[in-house]
Amino acid sequence: MKRMPKLWPLLIAGSIGAIGMQVAAAEDRQLLVGSYTAGQSQGLYRLSFDSATGHISPKPLQVIKSENPSWLTLSKDQQRLFVVNENGPGQKDPVGRVSSYAIDPKSHELRLINQVQSLSNEPTHSSLSLDASHLFVSNYSVAEDPGGTLAVLPVGADGALKPVVQMSSHPASRVNPERQMSAHVHSTVPSPDGRYVFSNDLGADKVFVYRFDPKANPDLPLTPATPAFVQLPPGSGPRHLLFSADGKHA
Repeated sequence: MKRMPKLWPLLIAGSIGAIGMQVAAAEDRQLLVGSYTAGQSQGLYRLSFDSATGHISPKPLQVIKSENPSWLTLSKDQQRLFVVNENGPGQKDPVGRVSSYAIDPKSHELRLINQVQSLSNEPTHSSLSLDASHLFVSNYSVAEDPGGTLAVLPVGADGALKPVVQMSSHPASRVNPERQMSAHVHSTVPSPDGRYVFSNDLGADKVFVYRFDPKANPDLPLTPATPAFVQLPPGSGPRHLLFSADGKHA
């Protein structure tokens, strides 16, 4: 029996790329690529990748037209792909959006399930809760007004995204007058045990901490933890957060 290729999300923004690796025994694998579309890019690409030679196929296996799919979040079972469409004022599509795709378990073909608004500008990151019930979307928002927000979107059993049920934003530090005059939520990451969510706000110089308990309050699944944030040095502008394998360090 031939082992099906694993999917690796590959995120490309301009000339910067990052690969999210998953363990697989097979040499034949596939890459999911998201890109900005101000130039000639169509949006989403599915490519063949030979891990033994490092060769990426020049001809895509699939091309999906999508506006600025700049961050890809793959579900643990590799059956769903969630994409932030980093749109905003002055772009072809001025509305920030989030898209959900179904992944065929045999062919790995992507099929759009649905798309919803992120309710702010330039959504730049997303992460999935450990139980796959909610998607946390970080709206960066380049403009000072309205500023960045954290948006919480429920995910249906069929992978369909539901409208935003909760928004969160905080005052900016204003230390850097060019980049910190308003909130700029850059990424939001669940804790390894799934009980907390950590949101990095470049504009506030803080990492905000929330309890995640959708069963207790489905309409407001996030509540501020105690303490409610981690203060970072003025002007440092936190962007991303990674946990160690044992969950003791970040």
